[in-house]
Amino acid sequence: MKTIFLLLGCSSFLLASEKPNILFLLIDDLGRQDIGIHGSRFHETPNLDRLAQEGLVFENAYAVYPRCVPSRYGIFSGRHPARDQVPGPAGEQLPLARVTFAERLQQAGYRTGYVGKWHLGKPGAFPVDQGFEWSALAGQAGAPPNYFWPFHESRKGQHRENEVFPVVEGTVGEYLTDRVAGEAISFLREEDERPFLLVMATYSVHTPFQAPEEVVQKYRSKLQQANEEPGGTSKDDPDFLASGQAVDKTRQNNPVYAAMVEKMDQAIGRVLHVLAESGEAANTLVVVTSDHGGLSTRGETSGRPLATSNLPFRHGKGWVYEGGLRVPHIVRWPTRVKAGTRTKVRTLGCDHYATFLQAVGLTAQPDLDGKSYLPVLRGGGEEIHSSLFFHSPAGRPHSTGDVDASAWIEGRWKLVMERASKRVELFDLEDDPGEKTNLAGQETEIRDRLLKKMKAHEQQWQVFERKEKNS
Repeated sequence: MKTIFLLLGCSSFLLASEKPNILFLLIDDLGRQDIGIHGSRFHETPNLDRLAQEGLVFENAYAVYPRCVPSRYGIFSGRHPARDQVPGPAGEQLPLARVTFAERLQQAGYRTGYVGKWHLGKPGAFPVDQGFEWSALAGQAGAPPNYFWPFHESRKGQHRENEVFPVVEGTVGEYLTDRVAGEAISFLREEDERPFLLVMATYSVHTPFQAPEEVVQKYRSKLQQANEEPGGTSKDDPDFLASGQAVDKTRQNNPVYAAMVEKMDQAIGRVLHVLAESGEAANTLVVVTSDHGGLSTRGETSGRPLATSNLPFRHGKGWVYEGGLRVPHIVRWPTRVKAGTRTKVRTLGCDHYATFLQAVGLTAQPDLDGKSYLPVLRGGGEEIHSSLFFHSPAGRPHSTGDVDASAWIEGRWKLVMERASKRVELFDLEDDPGEKTNLAGQETEIRDRLLKKMKAHEQQWQVFERKEKNS
């Protein structure tokens, strides 16, 4: 049985009307560079861009892991997956013994809801078992077999998750991203005097690449007008570039993926519109982020189509380079957060947990690794992490091209080490955010100091490391 934490501090006993609502928008596989505020000129994200204008943008937000499950583990547990050997012998499920931020808020009198991708356990470990009193379209699957209803039935040759994806009633042609938004809106429209926590975790923009044809055609025409060839429609795009053991996508020119991004942005816009209509927008903390960088690389032997480019950042999903770890992070909280602001303070995906607790007046349990960025929302500019650690013991060289690796960021410096070869790279992120120039042979003192710190950290946490070589 889970431990019930006491609600500490007089702020915990505020009237429900004084407690802020929380709307957490978690987008799957969205790269930082995929949205307009970070420079995309191909994808159209007016709702996310407007949200950024109305709130604060974290320029240096990092996922705690460059793949879905461990990253989500960090988000909902508030703990670093490496410390709990995820992925590893401990598995990839969020244990019931872990107290989620939903459970803490539920104990504090919040109405809690979850809609969309869960991917953190089998039946018996779904959102309704982890502190969410209501849930829709959430289950074991990491991706939908089909973005068009019936969502659980895969199109020929696509995905094997039809046995674990939720079976729901719908109408022919209904698009899953629209349905996710509709379920979220239903939750918002329920009459209930309690403050709410709502997590809307879109399946988009994860594969399979599927979107309404009229939206796809819009982006095909956009490319045609620019005299550019479309990408992502086959295994060989005109912009592919071989890079070591990987193939990189170097342009955002996938019309289907772009259509998926637009539909995701529209879904968020619909939800924000209903929130405004309800009169609750001013008292709602809205946070938008992604679980890791965009899908931009594949192994040399893989023929999978790719979604996007994360340039100027290196590589993408699966890698501990910046392209795999950098994510969008936007916060809007009217009357609490100054509109149109940006900060360079670094955040980790596991920081949302502690932030949500502090925002509603609760005390974080001592076993969390994440730290609250609420002081930054209040105008502070001090770093909340003295260093950042990343550990990927489950590289997929045949799929996305990455191998087992670890990284350590401290100040302007970033150290990257491949686990099998022990190859070390050192980058100056201020001068070289694209991680193009390896300074490990020049800045040996800095290299050795960071390497020593990283190894000590790994030993303290007893991080999992595969014994066999990548294959």
